Amino acid sequence: MNRPSPYVRRRWLGREIRRLREEHDVTGESLARAVGFPRQQLSALENGHIGPDIDLVSGICDYLAVGANRRTAIMEAAADGWTRGWWAADAEQMGRRQAVYADLESGAKTITEYALALIPGLLQTPAFADARLSSDPARHGDRFDPSAAVAARARRQSQVLAARGPCYEAVIDEVAIRRRAADPAVVAEQLRHVIAVCASHPSVTVQVLPLDASIRGHSAPRSAYSIYRYRDPQGSQAVAVDTLTHDVIHTEPDEVGPYLSLHSRLKAAALSPESSIRLLRNAAENLIPAEGVLA
Repeated sequence: MNRPSPYVRRRWLGREIRRLREEHDVTGESLARAVGFPRQQLSALENGHIGPDIDLVSGICDYLAVGANRRTAIMEAAADGWTRGWWAADAEQMGRRQAVYADLESGAKTITEYALALIPGLLQTPAFADARLSSDPARHGDRFDPSAAVAARARRQSQVLAARGPCYEAVIDEVAIRRRAADPAVVAEQLRHVIAVCASHPSVTVQVLPLDASIRGHSAPRSAYSIYRYRDPQGSQAVAVDTLTHDVIHTEPDEVGPYLSLHSRLKAAALSPESSIRLLRNAAENLIPAEGVLA
């Protein structure tokens, strides 16, 4: 978990290369020609779509006479962008969308989530995860393997909950608590699991956003999202927004900012962690009373 997200590093590198071009008033076409690479390859580099060609990045720094400190930061980002994490080899089996989240979680200092309709994946039990992953097979490719996806989710959880893992905070909408997203026994076990994780991991904080919460500015969150802050020298941040068909990833500061502002309002409107645990416990009891507890 210590290496920064390759995806985020590629996106930062692409922005930095564009910024260099603009500072020197050089077009992409002329720069590509000057360093001896196809224009399409430079475009892919600037858009963060590929593992950066180290020779291309070095050639750009040479041609534009980039200073030593800035060059070091650029070349470090290029090296990080080439990293292939454990999720890369298993992306088809675990699901490409989950592989993206594994990438984004890599090297994160903090992970902050808002869950609208489901318990967040990083808090899901294997039984709950299996029920959800099996519920809509049309969302996955032909090589998707639900058992591999559940195992990958467990691996992501173990890395986030490791001793040197990130601080993890989640605001969970009460809709996600009340919805029967799986068999009642599975949901009850899931809610108790969230309680247990919070009790045993000081780095984890969960707050429930009540249905009748009064959110400052009457904000109405439109989708679930995850916010990532990193340990890289640039203090990079990213937001992954969950949609029905794919995940939208934001790394530009002016795109990330509105989610930071929204989340501060949701967090302020949510129940305290202690009250949230009580709500989770009561919801689980209403589904399936714990053994030895009278209904």
